[in-house]
Amino acid sequence: MVFATALIIGTIDVSTEGQIRRDNRLPGGQRGLKRAPFGFPPPGRTRPLNPNAVKKQELQQRLMQAIGLSSTQRMRIQEIRRSHDDDVIAAGRRIRQARQALDRAIMNETYNESEVRRATEALAAAQADKIRLDSSVRAQVRGVLTSDQVQRFHQLQREMRRDMKEQQQREQEKDSGPQGVSRPDVTDLADFLLSLR
Repeated sequence: MVFATALIIGTIDVSTEGQIRRDNRLPGGQRGLKRAPFGFPPPGRTRPLNPNAVKKQELQQRLMQAIGLSSTQRMRIQEIRRSHDDDVIAAGRRIRQARQALDRAIMNETYNESEVRRATEALAAAQADKIRLDSSVRAQVRGVLTSDQVQRFHQLQREMRRDMKEQQQREQEKDSGPQGVSRPDVTDLADFLLSLR
């Protein structure tokens, strides 16, 4: 359930170099890879999507249909996400830099408690800013939905959790062979919706 929620929020693609792509454009204006149908690799990619990525895509489609998300709502959610892309990138960069500064302070040959404390506070402040940004974006996404859609989502969430628990119990009872593909988790509707394309 947590995974499906993250699917909604995770609409920003990060390339292998750690650079964020927007609308299939790489930094410098180059075009990114085209999207392919479920389970098939994009053009130029030699290996198929892993089973969890396929499950993620299928789950997104099922949930969008189940909660009745209209194309207008989907477009509005994408607009909200895009309008915050620069803020999300800056917040992530600030957290990474603060974490690196803390690591350097801790591992410095001449350990300085006050420097470690300052770096710790800087990292905590960066993380707090990121949490505030995420909450603001999620609240905007929530504003796009009707109360019926939110209720439908929560009903689906309960059903998915129940199904996952039952499947885990069956797998534990079998206790043989490799485990199946892990199921995505859905915990937050706004997170899930933000991961939509």
